Amino acid sequence: MSDAATIEVMPPPVDPKPWEAIAEGDYAIVELFGHTTPIGRIAEVERFGTKMLAMEPLFNGALLDTVFHGGATIYRLTPCSRQVAWEKQPKHDYQLPPSIRAVVPAALLPAPEATPARYNGDDDDEPNF
Repeated sequence: MSDAATIEVMPPPVDPKPWEAIAEGDYAIVELFGHTTPIGRIAEVERFGTKMLAMEPLFNGALLDTVFHGGATIYRLTPCSRQVAWEKQPKHDYQLPPSIRAVVPAALLPAPEATPARYNGDDDDEPNF
C-alpha cells in the first residue's frame, strides 16, 4: 500500500438558485399565433402608435435582445416567476422561432457539427465531397 495521502475530490458547488442571475421583472410564457411559445421578460410598450408586447426571450440562461409582438398576435399570456421561466426556457436553438433564432449570439448556440462525407458507391474508397 502507498503511504500517499488520499485526496478527496469534491464536485464544484451547484448554484441552488441560478434564476437569480437573470434580471428581475415581469416574466411570462406567451403563446402566439403562428404556433410559437417564447418565454421571457415582458413589458407593455407603445410603438408605431399601438400597444405592443416587448419581450426579451430567455434562451440558454441569457435574456436575448427585445422582440416586439402586436397585441393581436397573442393567443395566451401566462405570467410566471423568474424561477419558472428559467426552468421552462428553451435549451436548444431548434426550439426558437426562426425570427428569434436569427439574432441569437453565436456564443449561446451549440458548436456546428461536422458533416460526414458521403460514400458515392465508387470502389476507390475515397469520400465524395
